[in-house]
Amino acid sequence: MYLHIIDELNRFLNFINVPGVPLNPNAFQGILVKKLSNQNIIKDKRRINAGENASTVNQTHLDITGQQGMLFFFETLNDTTTAFQNIDIDLYDNNLKYLYANDAAIPQSDSNGNTYFVRSSTTVPPQLFPFDLMLHSTAYKKYGHTGNQVQINIPDSDEMFTQLQHCAFQNDALVMLRYDYLRYVALIIPYELCNNLYTLTNTHGNQNVNFVALNPTYNQALAHQIQHETITRDVAYDDVAATTLQNTLNNNPGAGIDIERIVKTRVSQGSFRRLLLLERHQCNLCDITTTSVLGASHIKEWAVSSREERIDSNNGLLLCANHDALFDRHQISFNPNSGDICISASIDAEQRESLNLSDTFNLSMTDRMKSYMQEHYQKFISKENT
Repeated sequence: MYLHIIDELNRFLNFINVPGVPLNPNAFQGILVKKLSNQNIIKDKRRINAGENASTVNQTHLDITGQQGMLFFFETLNDTTTAFQNIDIDLYDNNLKYLYANDAAIPQSDSNGNTYFVRSSTTVPPQLFPFDLMLHSTAYKKYGHTGNQVQINIPDSDEMFTQLQHCAFQNDALVMLRYDYLRYVALIIPYELCNNLYTLTNTHGNQNVNFVALNPTYNQALAHQIQHETITRDVAYDDVAATTLQNTLNNNPGAGIDIERIVKTRVSQGSFRRLLLLERHQCNLCDITTTSVLGASHIKEWAVSSREERIDSNNGLLLCANHDALFDRHQISFNPNSGDICISASIDAEQRESLNLSDTFNLSMTDRMKSYMQEHYQKFISKENT
């Protein structure tokens, strides 16, 4: 079943001129196929008219029910409402372009007199050249109030995942491929092209249902390698954009300290952060695993690093907000030889406890990390001796 669905996805990706397919089936843990209803579409014109009562639903979340569907987004389930957790979602640029090009809606009526909409065309526009750029989006997941469903929430209308759904019609298929429980690839396939897919998943006569097919031959190392290559390329793009931004701000006499803050925000919350999240899902210094509060901090400062150093994952720590601020201000550092934490004398014992700083903490570092840490450590020592 899983392999048959992968074959359907590869046919669609080839149809919309995405190079680099077929997808490697062993790179994903599983696939979720959700047949969308009007209640999961974020656009006014996707409404269903029932007689004189028009229902316009502009929801910004997806409801996933059933144990298999819920486990697709969590490692384990429990009976209580849990804190939300960020997830990373990649999208094919050509999928979005294709849906935009075929966004014109034609009204039709069903046997009950309800109005629904279909696309005027599902052809590939001539300007849709082969392009494999992966767009990135962030959403967050949480249990429903009763613990029997998962909600995937998209908090920002500018997120690519929101824009993808803006192009969706009722009965379209939202397909999500899972690398692990925090990373996914998302597709929307027009329902006019979903006959084989809905036959495989037995969802022809249903709306707003989800179907999960797990991969019995999942290769975690391969999944990691593919993600690393994709995200590393995105980091390089981000670095060019951040450099351009900094140059623009540098030429603005009134920019002041905003330069460093804006660039740091872009870098710490962008693709470089995703690169570090590949290796771990919690703060390097503490047990905080709520990914929404974890940021990427360069060990050797971004502004003084070479381009190669800026995109090297060895030159980064994944830190919660408190520890990121302390590290950024050189109030904590690490001995590059031993990995032992060094804490500023200005932070007393009571504050150390409050900030979850242990004098005995030791950071495991690669040789490359140690070379980056040498400069940070020296700045820490200089600041302490001032």
